[in-house]
Amino acid sequence: MPSNVRQVFFQPDPSQGSLRRASGQRLAAVPADFLLALHLHLYDRFGEKSPDLLYRSGYEQALQDMLRLNQELRANYGGGNFDLWQMDAKFILDTWWEPLAEAGWGRCTFDLAALSRGVAFADLEASVIAEALGSAEYPVCHFVAGLLAGAFSFFERAERHATELQCLANGGPTCRFVVAPGSEIDSAETLRQQGISAADIIRRMK
Repeated sequence: MPSNVRQVFFQPDPSQGSLRRASGQRLAAVPADFLLALHLHLYDRFGEKSPDLLYRSGYEQALQDMLRLNQELRANYGGGNFDLWQMDAKFILDTWWEPLAEAGWGRCTFDLAALSRGVAFADLEASVIAEALGSAEYPVCHFVAGLLAGAFSFFERAERHATELQCLANGGPTCRFVVAPGSEIDSAETLRQQGISAADIIRRMK
């Protein structure tokens, strides 16, 4: 990232040993090797439970992100009578993801055509997790799936789940996710495990 772009998005303070967004939120800059080591350590420590831990961590982070975004929008637009679910869903989700994209997590686009049924799709380009972990047999972006589930649960004010249908780490051009009620996510995951392509699963769910 060019230095002038970094200065717009990030504010380093060497005297305090801190890196912050323009909004003042503190960040940690880590190399890709850190993400790889973290995933390997979780798998060594927790085995098959590690994807669930990553998913839950993403879910909880997204809830906090959305709560903070709601407070910011309330202060800027409507005072005590305003809540973010009164605004356009795409605007809210794009606004929520923008700082993540700035921080290097990848560019995410949302397909909300089926949101009235509680179903949405997300395409993530250049997933930092998939790039850090390299080649894998199965989708690896469990943390991102949790982020999406948490953000949509907050916005929809109803429990939503998410699963990754296609991953950069196992040969996909992008990472593709579906967000929906639990029963539909279970069905989508079953189809993925049966070898049904992400495009076909999405067509069935739209």
